[in-house]
Amino acid sequence: MDRIAAEILKQELLADADVLCLAVTAARQRIEEDFPGSLPACGYELNRTYNILEKGFERICEAFENHFEKRGAFHEKLIERMRLDLPGIRPAFLPADQVHAVRELKGFRHVFRHAYDLTLLPDRLIQLVQQAEQVADGYTRWIESFVEAIGPHLEEA
Repeated sequence: MDRIAAEILKQELLADADVLCLAVTAARQRIEEDFPGSLPACGYELNRTYNILEKGFERICEAFENHFEKRGAFHEKLIERMRLDLPGIRPAFLPADQVHAVRELKGFRHVFRHAYDLTLLPDRLIQLVQQAEQVADGYTRWIESFVEAIGPHLEEA
């Protein structure tokens, strides 16, 4: 990867981080509000939160590995891929201590998108919002650490 491509990736990921913070903030607001539809509104923002994370993961795979096949259990495979340090290709992006929270958000997104009849539980949504906040709080640091780690290996454009 050259420096220009790395800068583009960094800026895309930082833009994702801004949207991630907005989604997580909105999820927190929705769970704290008491109006009809506040729980589904919180669920929507949590769904959006995972979508933002997954898009960033896909960006990284495409930039360093040229592709990522979207078939089978690709959502889980994508998380696993982000945990991997691939010597000579790229460092790990997803910190090991954040994998559980990301998986929880992925699991919720799956249920939220595919459930035919879903009852959202306030206590469970509160847990998910807390996990989303934890992920969002560290996401910019993940990006900065990742970019710092790839810096010495970048080619000139």
